[in-house]
Amino acid sequence: MKSRTNPACGTCRKKCRKCDRARPVCNRCRVKGLHCEGYPPRFLFFQDQLSSKGEQRDDSMLSSGEPSPSQETRSNHTTAINKQSRTGNNHKRRIRRPNQPQGKPDKASNASRATTDAIGTAKPLLAATIDDILTMPETEKLLSYFDKTLCRALIIETDDLHNPFRGYILPLAYHDIGILHAVLGVTMCHITSSGKRETEKISVASMIEHQLSALQSLSSLLMKEEIYGLTDDEQDMLLAVVILLVLYDICETGVSSHGVHLTGAGYICGKLAQQPKVITSPRTAFLLTALAWLDILRGFSGAEKLAYSDNVRRCIFEAEHFNLEILVGCPVELFYEIGCVLTAGKQHMDGRLSQDDFQDLLNDAEQFFRVWNPNNAAFPGEDPEWIQLAEAYRHVCIIRVLRFPDTWGVPCEDHRIQSSVRAILDASAGISADSTWFKRLLFPLFIAGAETSIPHQNRYVDFCMREIKESTGFPHPAMDELLTRVWGERQRQAGKPWNIPWMEFTCSRDLVRQHDSLMF
Repeated sequence: MKSRTNPACGTCRKKCRKCDRARPVCNRCRVKGLHCEGYPPRFLFFQDQLSSKGEQRDDSMLSSGEPSPSQETRSNHTTAINKQSRTGNNHKRRIRRPNQPQGKPDKASNASRATTDAIGTAKPLLAATIDDILTMPETEKLLSYFDKTLCRALIIETDDLHNPFRGYILPLAYHDIGILHAVLGVTMCHITSSGKRETEKISVASMIEHQLSALQSLSSLLMKEEIYGLTDDEQDMLLAVVILLVLYDICETGVSSHGVHLTGAGYICGKLAQQPKVITSPRTAFLLTALAWLDILRGFSGAEKLAYSDNVRRCIFEAEHFNLEILVGCPVELFYEIGCVLTAGKQHMDGRLSQDDFQDLLNDAEQFFRVWNPNNAAFPGEDPEWIQLAEAYRHVCIIRVLRFPDTWGVPCEDHRIQSSVRAILDASAGISADSTWFKRLLFPLFIAGAETSIPHQNRYVDFCMREIKESTGFPHPAMDELLTRVWGERQRQAGKPWNIPWMEFTCSRDLVRQHDSLMF
């Protein structure tokens, strides 16, 4: 069956009515005062084409006019999403196995039959309504897994603390189809990557199709924001989908292609940070915090990748309804200060900040981190693990300051670097491996491992990171590859008076692809 080359808008398709296909929104929706969900990309994936032998489709671009200069910035993210979706579509065609023996259907066929059984007609997930998906037999199990397993892996969860993934994102999945697709996609990816008992029930085709459906929903929200603007709830939904898509990338490979999701959400985050609603909305504060933290993480690999403004980080610093510490364990004072350092590093690289001014800022920042005392800080609870975790992040920040302005300049054997590496490892040793705080040591341990050439320290880092990956179910293959490459290069250049910066393997002018290597 050949798909339409000019399909109806999402709203008209759901209501089973004729659409005049006017762009950017159809006249039927406009006249009736309905939200037009826009038009799907012409690379729409249909489940029955997965199992069609040798069938090819023309993945044509969306036909649109030349964007105006004022629209170009917000349109870039939509274009990037469409490109990524086409890449995912090609991946789906590659997983077909046309030569499979008769009687042993592949996963795509199983997914197609499951969709047929649950909905009644063999229509793809992209065309299913939220009620269709919620009535599928596997949906309840996946949502339960997200609630009981994945939410716990993503937060420092204690009896006294509220889990924002369970409290804010999960309820939205029952009301917004884009978030539902994103939740199901990342849940299936986590089950597959972690090797949990449900792995044999997961269809790779369905998992990717959920991701593409979430991408389409995100594209529709971005289009609506560009034309009409979004309500407060719709802005939160957009940010929630972005977070879930980034978590999907982290769970699958640890690499976010060109940082497309984080960068694309930067415009919305900048707008929200200027509104007083951020201070009074715990949900929005949580969403902004999660995205801004991920932006800081990629800024560690290269300051030029930093995309979020100081306003966003200051908004998080001043927020009263959600603590960054609950999410990752890093005190918000350290988060804000290292954000200022990375911003200055980006300005220095762009030629907007002189060498002398940048060095003065670095000296002040190093002094701030060295005198900052976690015993005087406010934490969400009285547990001593908060202090140990804060101490680890304090020394992570010191190491990053020392790596400016030249990441090659100070060898890892330098006493200042080694002092902070030992402090991170000592803080890790002070937290039990079965503690909920221990899993948030992943990034400090990675930095310690990337900044040392001492074999027994490398071995301890590797041991602790394996414990964290096992407890959270996130395999982090990109992180393992980075450490392997750094350690291997250090051995090859042993005795040389310069550093082997791990950042060169993620953000370098010599790299053809400037992808984001992320962790959570």
